[in-house]
This record gives sequence, structure tokens and C-alpha cells, in this order.
Amino acid sequence: MEFEEYIVDLNADCICGCMFGDRFHKIYHFPNDYGASVVSNPKKEGFAEKGYRILLIRFSGPADYKIVTAPVFDSSVLECDTWEQTAGSLRKIKEL
Repeated sequence: MEFEEYIVDLNADCICGCMFGDRFHKIYHFPNDYGASVVSNPKKEGFAEKGYRILLIRFSGPADYKIVTAPVFDSSVLECDTWEQTAGSLRKIKEL
């Protein structure tokens, strides 16, 4: 799987509920110290019924990061309908 080498296990004790059910949640840390928290959308109010939500982050250490907005995106949260769109966004983040 593309990006597998960049997955970090910072969500092992996640309390946001993202790991309930069969949801996908991975945190990626790229060599440029940008990263992304990618979660599959739940079927509840405020989220799309399908797809993925990307939260753009910037690492300041191995386990320290903050939410950021990158110059190539207008927001720190990206909505993607498919994994292909998600992978395209992850490539852009990796290339920042």
C-alpha cells in the first residue's frame, strides 16, 4: 500500500471515537515534517456518507504536531470522495 512506510502509531489511545466500528484512521508523517490524519467518514451529521477526511498537520517532533493550513490547500481539512483523491492529496502534502 502506498504511504505505508510513513504511518505512525500516534492514535493507539485515540479518544475521538475514530476507531469505533470499521472506520479507517491512519496518521502519516512525511520526511518534510508535514503529515496527515486520514479518517474514513462516518455516516452521521456533519460528515459525508462516504469518502475520507484529511486533517493536515505539521510535526515539530516524533510525537508532537499541530494542525496547519498549507499553501497548496485553502483549509486544514480536506474532504475526499475516494481513496484515489485521498492518495493524490497525500502526494501533494508529501511534496510540500
